[in-house]
Amino acid sequence: MPLRSDWSSATCPIAHAADVLADPWVLLILREAFSGRTRFDELRDATGAADSVLARRLKGMVAAELLHRDAAANYTVTDAGAETLPILHAYARFSRAVAPDGPWGLTIACARCGAVADLADWCASCDLPIDARSTTWARRSLGGDPFALHIGPAAVGAAS
Repeated sequence: MPLRSDWSSATCPIAHAADVLADPWVLLILREAFSGRTRFDELRDATGAADSVLARRLKGMVAAELLHRDAAANYTVTDAGAETLPILHAYARFSRAVAPDGPWGLTIACARCGAVADLADWCASCDLPIDARSTTWARRSLGGDPFALHIGPAAVGAAS
């Protein structure tokens, strides 16, 4: 028996997106890929996923074009994967709202002006959109130092 419905052929854009993104493992893998982890073992260790779970999710994420797998078996975020960034930011914002003193932490900032971003996809300080190329994260679990997000060479207008 399937754990959930198959929405892959849904005409509703939200249902269709949920078919790809509603799996919590997918969001955690994207978080780690944006953080620069590209190898299977790095993704497994950072997410805590079992090998079989991670392999299945990575295969699905490559098929959905969220990640690209190169010949050396490195996984990088694609253009489509980069479009999920506001979703991850919204999750982080929600987490801060419901548990502001939680032991985790993700600071999202505009790479252009350095202001902390309180919105999922917009910098209120320089009044410009925030995307994968104009965002830095500081993750408490990674020492709290800001770092630019990692996306593949074909993603978001990068040069070949």
